[in-house]
Amino acid sequence: MMEFDRVRNDEQRKIRVQQIKNAAIKLFDNEPFHEIDLTKIANETSFTRGNLYKYISSKEEIYLLVVLDEINDWVSDLRNTFNADMTHAVTDFSQQWTQVVYRHQRFLKLISLLFTTIEQKVSLESLVNFKKQLSIELFELSKVVKTVFPTWDDHHTNKFLRLQMYHAIGLFSATSPSQLQQEAIEQAGVSFPLPAFVDDFSEFISYTVHYLNSSLAQDQS
Repeated sequence: MMEFDRVRNDEQRKIRVQQIKNAAIKLFDNEPFHEIDLTKIANETSFTRGNLYKYISSKEEIYLLVVLDEINDWVSDLRNTFNADMTHAVTDFSQQWTQVVYRHQRFLKLISLLFTTIEQKVSLESLVNFKKQLSIELFELSKVVKTVFPTWDDHHTNKFLRLQMYHAIGLFSATSPSQLQQEAIEQAGVSFPLPAFVDDFSEFISYTVHYLNSSLAQDQS
């Protein structure tokens, strides 16, 4: 009976946490991150703000959990898209990789905040748990890349993943200005053409793959 109660409570906790994450996602899709607080998240659920603290300690902790869900979805999408060697189809790979990345815009928006904002305001325990789960997802992601480029070693695979992620963070931020930023550009009367994420990122991926292939060839010569 005690075992049944424990499992039941664990399941109830998962349900509550998912409800909290759903509320946080709804707000994140419609409001700037800095305007979201625990009171707003509570108002989107059946909990009081005080009840939220039974499950999480801050809004940033909630979004760490959301980031993991988004990464998992992204990796699953990539796994379903890439299942063959594309060593000699770099252009096609670059375009397809970009299309998958751009389908996950909530993920792009979240990782643009991850290192500078979200990770800075969580407990050490929460961040350690997040890093452990993240490493699992990144390992799965590396297997996708090695399916596409089977000659790449860990160094080249990990370098590709780092470079594409860092570029995605900066490029998405530059191509997705807030309403305030857009109004400032208009009122300043300056010519500030925004880059196109899909075109620029696809080009970057292509350059990166060619560079890594060339680097691998030099290492093996």
